[in-house]
Amino acid sequence: MIGPKRKPPPWLDTSQPQNDRARTQLCPRCRQPILRALVGHVAALDVRADPTPLDLAQEVAARLQGRTTYCLRVHPHLPARLIHRGPEHIRAGRCTHLVVADHHCPRTPAPAEPHTTADRLF
Repeated sequence: MIGPKRKPPPWLDTSQPQNDRARTQLCPRCRQPILRALVGHVAALDVRADPTPLDLAQEVAARLQGRTTYCLRVHPHLPARLIHRGPEHIRAGRCTHLVVADHHCPRTPAPAEPHTTADRLF
């Protein structure tokens, strides 16, 4: 018998990625949607990527700007995964998956959310 899904304990920080499965979050600075995951097998990097897929010309422009690109592998029965597009992957030819790039915040951060209580810290 499977009961209702329990919430994780408060000491477990679920905002940090645990694996290469892409999760959607909001950027803490600009409040734009991003994909966040750990990318790499041995020493995984915490990656924040824009969810907008790129075509070939946009990928070249992103690479020339110094941004790293990733494959977003989407499968109907499995969670989406982010995989690093290294030189071998790019040289192999046209990728059948979606290509996304690192997230870079715009110069101006999003406006702060208004406080509902005036004199309280918490």
